[in-house]
Amino acid sequence: MRMTIRQGMAAALTVAGLAGMGALAAPAQAEAGYDRCPAARFCIFSEPNGGGRIAYFRLGSTDLRLQNMDGQVHSLWNRTSQWWQGYTEYNYRGGVIFNVNPGLQSNVPSDVAPQIHSVRGV
Repeated sequence: MRMTIRQGMAAALTVAGLAGMGALAAPAQAEAGYDRCPAARFCIFSEPNGGGRIAYFRLGSTDLRLQNMDGQVHSLWNRTSQWWQGYTEYNYRGGVIFNVNPGLQSNVPSDVAPQIHSVRGV
């Protein structure tokens, strides 16, 4: 079943992409949206469409609890030139729940979001 979820997430993110250890977390702002994501960073958001809280990374996070984003990644934008992966456990362990290509901006399926506990560029 994990393989199906990962494959489904990869396919969903790839389709969405065709359509359209340093980290910082910022509180929700009046101007919600993907445009808050700084250049050359991988950004995650606590709500769909770049809404809610934002955390952004150059390298990744072994534990998204540190950014108050654990299991709450509902959208993302990869503004880096490398691929990024999300993991089902802390410290980049467990299954790879998503692979995000450079430039991808996408919502994360609601059944996948609670399973994301660490992220890193690969």
